[in-house]
Amino acid sequence: MPDNNSLVIVLDPGHGGENEGLTHRGLVEKDMNLVTAEAMRDELLQYDNVEVYITNPEKADMSLKERAQYAQSVGADILISLHFNMSEEHEMYGSEVWIPSLGLNNSKMHALGDVFMEQFDELGFTLRGVKTRLNDKGTDYYGILRESTALGIPSILVEHGYADHERDYESVNDAEDWKALGRSDATAVAKYFGLVSSSTGKDYKDYVVNGYFAPEKAVGSDDTAPDSALLVYMGTTEEGDLYHISGTDPESEIVYYDYTTDGGKTWSELFSFANDKDYEQICISEIPSEGEVYARVYNGHFLDTRTESVFYKKAEKEQIIYEVSPLGEAHQAEEKSMEVQQVQDVANLVRQPVHNPAIRYGCLFGIVLSILLIITAFITYKERMRQKRRTREERGIGFLSIARMRQIENICLLAGVCIMLLSVTVFGTAFAKSRRMALPAQSVEEEMTGSSEEEEPSVPEEIEETFLPPEVDIESTPGYVTDESGKILPGEELLAQIEAFMQTQEEPETVVVYDIAEGFLRVPLVEGIASNPYDLSAFSGTDLSKSYTAADGVKVMRGIDVSKFQGSIDWQQVKEAGVEFVILRLGIRGYGTGEMKMDDRFTENYLGATAAGIKVGVYFFSAAINEEEAVEEADYVLRALDGLQIEMPVVFDTEPIFYDVARTDNLTPDQLTAITCAFCDHIRLNGYEPMIYANSKRFATVLHLEKLEAYDKWLADYRDVPDYPYAFKMWQFTEKGSVPGIGGNVDIDLYFYKE
Repeated sequence: MPDNNSLVIVLDPGHGGENEGLTHRGLVEKDMNLVTAEAMRDELLQYDNVEVYITNPEKADMSLKERAQYAQSVGADILISLHFNMSEEHEMYGSEVWIPSLGLNNSKMHALGDVFMEQFDELGFTLRGVKTRLNDKGTDYYGILRESTALGIPSILVEHGYADHERDYESVNDAEDWKALGRSDATAVAKYFGLVSSSTGKDYKDYVVNGYFAPEKAVGSDDTAPDSALLVYMGTTEEGDLYHISGTDPESEIVYYDYTTDGGKTWSELFSFANDKDYEQICISEIPSEGEVYARVYNGHFLDTRTESVFYKKAEKEQIIYEVSPLGEAHQAEEKSMEVQQVQDVANLVRQPVHNPAIRYGCLFGIVLSILLIITAFITYKERMRQKRRTREERGIGFLSIARMRQIENICLLAGVCIMLLSVTVFGTAFAKSRRMALPAQSVEEEMTGSSEEEEPSVPEEIEETFLPPEVDIESTPGYVTDESGKILPGEELLAQIEAFMQTQEEPETVVVYDIAEGFLRVPLVEGIASNPYDLSAFSGTDLSKSYTAADGVKVMRGIDVSKFQGSIDWQQVKEAGVEFVILRLGIRGYGTGEMKMDDRFTENYLGATAAGIKVGVYFFSAAINEEEAVEEADYVLRALDGLQIEMPVVFDTEPIFYDVARTDNLTPDQLTAITCAFCDHIRLNGYEPMIYANSKRFATVLHLEKLEAYDKWLADYRDVPDYPYAFKMWQFTEKGSVPGIGGNVDIDLYFYKE
């Protein structure tokens, strides 16, 4: 962010008017988005030099194009569209961001998206990733990104979470949640732009963001499932069976997994991998006696890949072997085996009434019958008492006598009570025996032999058929082995697969570079190229007192680089101030017109510097859009140098144009690298020493350094020490230097050499 300029941020709360966005359990997305935006604005306004605008504070109907145009009207440096999510099947959860698919907008917003992901991680959300999506025309799918890009405004679309899933609902279901998310969003933006708040003391100027190369072509959604998925049984614990589960996908994050223990008839809930991890060790406790277990892993676009199956079967009980006394071993073993078998037979017969239909229904029928008999006895008794109060004539002919009723009453009562007692006794006996049979074998044996707890049991194994944990079926599932103790474990091939996967999880080595405009960037280390050779503790001084004193034999010359913007220069005074060399701007190609022209003061400056005894080099400000134009620029420089004495390098100056639309805006890293090589090769071919000028970010995230190793580098880095990780020959350490003989600020440089 340029000094003394405000950062203009436009917040776009999604939806409005009749388009309410998601609606779920009383939540309305357009309301949620506005509350989030207002909280985000209030937090951002606490930082220095920040302006914040909201596109649609009234939640009215507003087109995406109108929102982008509003952002342009207030001079937006960035537009941030705020949303909440919902899925058709209500199965997804987590946070994600969508970014432009092409160019510097993609690389910049990817870096910002990473910071949003860090904030969501702190809030406990599952991370679904920083993503792109294209429409049928090959442009950005999301209209707000498309419309903003068309107006040259970097933009990002933030989906805070799924309001329809319980995992996210608790974090997005009221206004306080929305405000907390808005404040977190503001922190993400503050970190990315390196903002400082004098009022709160927050300072993110040294925050390191990720640097990315701009893509060579529009990047669409990942439309392929994960490359691989791995499920390996690792052993059994008291809690259940342990598995290693993992997945790989070079284009997307691995986000979720689920599994089945019955061959796909039913599935577990959707679990998430730990953020930034593509593997887990999981415990499955509900595996049946026999079955087929496998899993699915899902990437951030919810595409899944299935693992191989692990087949299970219930382990067969081994034959029980007992220790007996030496006398009569065979007879005693046979007798003991028969006794044990008898107990097992009884146990199987009356194990539990609920499992034995004869006992269950017999006892139930007996109890019902006894109740009916007792009721009959009671009814008969009541009728006998009533008839007893009536005369014989009133009773009628043929009616049972009172004596007969008494007999029926007694028989029913006696039979009912007896059947009731018998049924209860049978049920109770069966239940007691089933409980006894469920005891450990040692307890059963004690009842059989009268052994006490202290005595050595003569039957050390369980005789009751109890649940045995299933084991991997080695015949059906390749890759497993049995160790010396009989445990089933993954074999060398499966372990090698896990090891190979874990190696892919190692983070690539990165380095931190400093960008003049954007602060600190974390970028992948480029292997195979020369590293910074200088002792950073050996730098001291400022302006023309800047020096390097180390025992490595490296010496420095102090110099400047100038153009017409320094005006008329007193070169003799410059020489007397200690300037030993100068890099003159020879010419430029117009970034809009493409026309090449000389610097208005090149000839004047060349004559003045050489007359003062200052060594001269030149640079050309390039706006070439292909290799042919790069060679054309080199030829232009060569013609201008014809007959001139040049002791310092001829420099190719490649810089982005941030303040206007330029013909070079859409060049890719591959194109810019090829253009740079074409210029330098042509200069060297004609007898001059080429050099490339750029800042750290351009060297690290725009130009492919591995293709530029043959050329010296001129680094622009305006800090006390140049901790750039790679080798460079010249260092522009300030753009605000003061040199006698030059009015105003001037760039000052150190040139490194060995005698």
